[in-house]
Amino acid sequence: MKFSTYLAALAALALTACSSENDDIFDQSAADRLEQYKKDYTEVLTADGGLWTMEYFSNPDEPGYLFVMKFDKNGSVEISANHKWIGGEFKQETSLWRMIADNGPVLSFNSYNNLFHIFSDPANITGADAPKGEEGDDINETGYGHEGDYEFQVMEVSDDQNTVRLLGKKRLYDIYLRRIDANTDVNTYMDDYKQLSSNLFCKEISKVFFTDETGEKYIVQNAHTGVLSIYPAGGDAVEQTRTANFIVTPNGIRFMEPFEYVNASGQERYISEMKFSGNYSLVDVDNDGCILNAGTFAETSALNKCNWKVDMKSFDGSLKTAMDEWIEELRTLYNYKSANVNEMYFDYDSSKGSYVVRFYIRISAKGYETNRFIVDFSNADNGVRISCGEAYDNDSQLAYNAYPKLKEFLNLLTSSVAQYSSKSDCGPKSVILTVNGGSMTINAL
Repeated sequence: MKFSTYLAALAALALTACSSENDDIFDQSAADRLEQYKKDYTEVLTADGGLWTMEYFSNPDEPGYLFVMKFDKNGSVEISANHKWIGGEFKQETSLWRMIADNGPVLSFNSYNNLFHIFSDPANITGADAPKGEEGDDINETGYGHEGDYEFQVMEVSDDQNTVRLLGKKRLYDIYLRRIDANTDVNTYMDDYKQLSSNLFCKEISKVFFTDETGEKYIVQNAHTGVLSIYPAGGDAVEQTRTANFIVTPNGIRFMEPFEYVNASGQERYISEMKFSGNYSLVDVDNDGCILNAGTFAETSALNKCNWKVDMKSFDGSLKTAMDEWIEELRTLYNYKSANVNEMYFDYDSSKGSYVVRFYIRISAKGYETNRFIVDFSNADNGVRISCGEAYDNDSQLAYNAYPKLKEFLNLLTSSVAQYSSKSDCGPKSVILTVNGGSMTINAL
């Protein structure tokens, strides 16, 4: 970073009383230097179209929020947002800003903006997402609100003047401004950002893995909320859990405060930022050995015990052929042209302690049957082996014996190692399984 304004400004103010003794040292008085800083930073914020993103934190219990701000030399600022406190929809509102002097240069948003000042307004938080007490009743935050800042000390500016580090005046959280191209379509930019955040983590896969540089694994929960919790795998989820809030950035995630954990050797470790690697895994920017992702398909399924629903329109190649042949077999057997395999799932069955593949089949105008078979997911050759065991019940065993094409479909699915892919290694909500020349898409529920 180029310089520390806050420290320089404090020193300048401290010398104001004896400026006459230092005229031969400094060309300007402390007050003049402070005024120059204000002008300089006003110029930085309004240069090149004046369009910036702001990575904002209000308190440790909420995620970071992204704003896009367009600073104008006339003292107006157009603020864009789509956070949940305004309904999750893209909105823009223009208000006022200025650079003031208060123990150094301070960026002040000095007229009320409904999109931004909601975080510094001390009014009670209302709405469906408002904090609730143990009994589910509303917590009265009157006098506190979200506890966020609306004035920020200018701390540092990067050499290229495209990044500004701010410090909240009251809460002392680092807030970053990052310049973006003035021709950016802000609505599209915010939609893309929202999609990135949604793709990175998902509530359906609420547990993922953090692996440190020693190879020790930790369980990370609820990262999709922007406030994750973490505890050692095999450890005490109550006593050993720590929490950390973060914001998704174009390059990865940034924690509000350095995130502390203790590794297997008892050493304290801190992570401030994680960067994208590969297919949206995350690695510590200072240590590539620290990785956050959902693990393999088998590990993800075992950890989350989530149910997977097959997209019946996604079958391709040999799997589509095998499914079509089974459906045709059903239509011939039941002399019913609308017979069909309507739905297919991989369900976690807690009573069996295993996964079950479930087929929901239409065999007549009002007749349906369900066939279930115990399956297992295991790691194999950079993929997953789906092993099919016994029928779940007698009816399913009868179906297995009665439908040769069902048997062929299951054999095709389980006779070789399946490869898998998803949009995000941290939040694989939708997974494509490819095996024996065929593929299908499954979605976590």
